[in-house]
Amino acid sequence: MRFVSLYLRSRRLPLAAVIAIGAVALTWVAWPYFSDGQTVNTRMISVVVLIAAVALGTTLSGADDALDHSASARWPVRRAVHLLLTAATLIALLLVTTVTEARFEPLDVVVRNTAGLVGLTALGATLFGAALSWIAPLTWTLISIMPWMGPSGQLRMQVGAWLIQPAGTTAATVCATLLAVAGLVAYTVRGCPLRPAAETLPDH
Repeated sequence: MRFVSLYLRSRRLPLAAVIAIGAVALTWVAWPYFSDGQTVNTRMISVVVLIAAVALGTTLSGADDALDHSASARWPVRRAVHLLLTAATLIALLLVTTVTEARFEPLDVVVRNTAGLVGLTALGATLFGAALSWIAPLTWTLISIMPWMGPSGQLRMQVGAWLIQPAGTTAATVCATLLAVAGLVAYTVRGCPLRPAAETLPDH
């Protein structure tokens, strides 16, 4: 248990969890007052998942990059478990609301958007580091939720705006799945890039 506690603290998971839970809770409480329906729409689901994924993306590296790449620990397994638990926890958090009046659904969209954005965040962390892992998911989400984007029968639109396509849209599901798998594999195998030593030194 001590290892788990130290791991969670070194990854700043408590703060990330507070942000993720806060985003879900705030939307859940406020949605009925700003919408005629009780079901959170796909655009807002995407925004909430984005906020949570970006917050949790900061936990994908610790303070010591050399330790995260050392052979003395099974880091690939730990990275895979970390990412899978992150996605599963976020999905569970959103699905808890289905027993209330205001809710995040349908399930297909919640799972698809969460898996895709978490995978995209992991890809960003692998390429640019955890501190910049937000760039890719934020960019894609902002493009998808633009007013002129919407559900479409065109393949390029279904891929480009996969986040806001209806449940059961094959191209959107495939796109999200590819992002999720690519992010999981890349992060598991490589982890975050090593930062210059000056960036990892404690402040004095």
